[in-house]
Amino acid sequence: MHQTGYTRASTLGPIAEVVLAAGGSIERVFRRADLPLALLEAPDTLVPLRDHFRLLMVTSRELHDDVFAARLGRRTSMAGLGVFGRWVTQAPTLLEAIHRAATSLPHMLQNATHLVMRRHGSEIHWSYELSDPARDGRQQNEMLAVWYMIAVIRHFSGACWLPDRIIFGGLPSRLRSPIGELMGTDTAVGNAASAIVFDRRLLTSVNPNLAPSDGLTASELGRIFDLPDPEDLPGRLSVLIELELLDRRPTLSRIGSRSGLARRTLQRRLGDVGLSYSDLLRNALQRRAVRLLYRTDRSIGEIASLLGYDDPAHFCRAFERWSGVPPSRWRRLQDSRERPDMERVVEMTPGWTS
Repeated sequence: MHQTGYTRASTLGPIAEVVLAAGGSIERVFRRADLPLALLEAPDTLVPLRDHFRLLMVTSRELHDDVFAARLGRRTSMAGLGVFGRWVTQAPTLLEAIHRAATSLPHMLQNATHLVMRRHGSEIHWSYELSDPARDGRQQNEMLAVWYMIAVIRHFSGACWLPDRIIFGGLPSRLRSPIGELMGTDTAVGNAASAIVFDRRLLTSVNPNLAPSDGLTASELGRIFDLPDPEDLPGRLSVLIELELLDRRPTLSRIGSRSGLARRTLQRRLGDVGLSYSDLLRNALQRRAVRLLYRTDRSIGEIASLLGYDDPAHFCRAFERWSGVPPSRWRRLQDSRERPDMERVVEMTPGWTS
């Protein structure tokens, strides 16, 4: 199976708005990148980094814009990064925010990447470093990542703050001028990782918007550690299954193709840990059913259709066999003290038969 990191769909920022404003087709972009358009409405969904890179590359080609991701980055905000964004921007000082970003990035938002802060005299070099092997679209991704790093510092230093200079690793010389204009500051080309450079005195900047009630809820904290380990084959396959479920009920062949494993190899390796593809699919259906019931106002019929059931009755019977109550009853109980922690139950239950 191809080694890869994962990121949340939220890191794409307002990509649909930027593509539309430039006269492109967001539907065509997602189709060419072989990703479900429903990702735009599911920001917490995990996406393999190679697919995230490819989407940025395809979009750049669609718009005939070599610095598209830098343009997109100007429209991003930390608020769009959900739990990770809140955790970082609730730090008391910029130094603590950078520390939080570095330590929580692999668990909350994106793994196979590292944020590293180094001091060079009176300057701080804050770099974005990738260990994922994917190459296509990598440069676009780094342009976008740099803007998110700028957004962190702007939270402490003001909405117009810019670094003294930005270093892009491996940037073609022909792009230095257009990307410098977009970034609004001096842009350099280097052989190392991309980085932003600023005065080290900024590290003591105090958070101007910190409220006594700020903090993460228990449910938000529970989502911190859901990025799969590189050696966790069931976890990595489950990411692909949940991604596919946004568009269709995935087949074993489809997941095998996306994972880079032959069908029989995939089955054998799951069998080695006492699992089957059906187990993973059932558990993914359960998780998605709970999220749709709990976090949306969609009807039971709509949810059944989204999960690939032929009719609502089939879905209701399956849900009741698993949870003990019909989905409509479960939904009514969601604010009751009697309601169990269903997200936790999903992780522990083998699943219903569909």
